Amino acid sequence: MNLSSLPLTVASAFVVTLATVIVPNPSTIAASRLVVTRGARAAAAFLSAVVVLDVAVFFVMALGLQPLLYSIGGTSYLVPIAGAGMVIVGAVMMVTAPRAAAKLRARQQGSAAGRGNGGLHGPFLAGLLVPAANPGFWVWWTTVGTSFIHAARQWGKVGLALLLASFLAGVSAWYIPLVLALRRGKDVFSPRILRWVLFGFGAALIAIGAHLLWKVLQGAP
Repeated sequence: MNLSSLPLTVASAFVVTLATVIVPNPSTIAASRLVVTRGARAAAAFLSAVVVLDVAVFFVMALGLQPLLYSIGGTSYLVPIAGAGMVIVGAVMMVTAPRAAAKLRARQQGSAAGRGNGGLHGPFLAGLLVPAANPGFWVWWTTVGTSFIHAARQWGKVGLALLLASFLAGVSAWYIPLVLALRRGKDVFSPRILRWVLFGFGAALIAIGAHLLWKVLQGAP
């Protein structure tokens, strides 16, 4: 992946990460449920574990898988796969934005009306297991995430550190407002605004993915 400069790479990583977590997913639903059934501390423990898992996977990819792929020439396949993946996901986000917004709101309201924690006896343990059981989590890290790591590596440890900070900022930019809003019995966005947010992030993913694919085409023989 070549996004020309470190600031652009870091900014793109933030946008892609935020776009990924803002879409209804198992971690968002579980965190929402914990806020309304067991309180903000339980949700914070859950999301802390999610972050711990993300950081662990980042280092595995940065120190293990990505160098291995580079040594065997496998990184050349990451950019087109990541670019195509972003375009597809962005298009799906734009098309399904109204339904996704309604789905997230309905599940959050359903969580508020529910009782118990649905078998989540340990919020922190659940924060490790829920994303780990989601195939999309691993697909993202082995394609898009690894592509960003490959791009940031050219700036050395500083690039990787800033990239990790960007990933964590993207996650925090959604989960912290989500927990605070649900704690007060409110939504982060109204369904109408959330539709436009999802639509906008979908367009951003398409733009980033198209940029990567264009770079691949320019470098093709």
